[in-house]
Amino acid sequence: MFKKSLLAITLASVATLSTAVNAAQSNGYLFASLGQSDADLSKSELDTFWGVGPGITSSLDSKDTAWKVGAGIQLNTFIGVELQYLDLGQASYKATDGAQVARTVAETSGFGLNAVGTLPLDRLSLFGKVGYHQLETDVDFSFDGFDVLSDSEKEWIVSYGVGASFAVTESFELVAEYERYNDVADDYDVDYLSAGLRYNF
Repeated sequence: MFKKSLLAITLASVATLSTAVNAAQSNGYLFASLGQSDADLSKSELDTFWGVGPGITSSLDSKDTAWKVGAGIQLNTFIGVELQYLDLGQASYKATDGAQVARTVAETSGFGLNAVGTLPLDRLSLFGKVGYHQLETDVDFSFDGFDVLSDSEKEWIVSYGVGASFAVTESFELVAEYERYNDVADDYDVDYLSAGLRYNF
């Protein structure tokens, strides 16, 4: 219920802000970022879930390369709206007895909408954002290299982020930001640290 209400408020806010475009100069932009994601997963909890006992070793790789691309519009000096496609990479868990290997891999991607507040400081700008995204997480379980089970979980999730941009020219900006995506697959959070490029037009 909360998520549906938040979506309704976000869409209503975007529609209201869009009417301001006729009264003020608006600027569009494209962006692309590359970085690292880190899934907030617990190895001990996964060990318990999979029943890992004596004689079995396990490992968790919660970090992976992540990226996103998108487009936005700066409605005025301080407020903007973005649409993005995001790939948060994958997290993998492995358990082995030395001879046989069981592996679980979760990979997340999807689309989202961000509302962005910007504080311009000459060529440097600071910003904060809140987003609402539909992310799909594909989970695959394999045993000794053979696929045993696959599942997919699609959820609407909220994200928060902060960052900074530096104007190299009037058209190009370097961007660095940190974002957190809450309750991915209705189970864990994912942190995303990235750097990228923004093209203003």
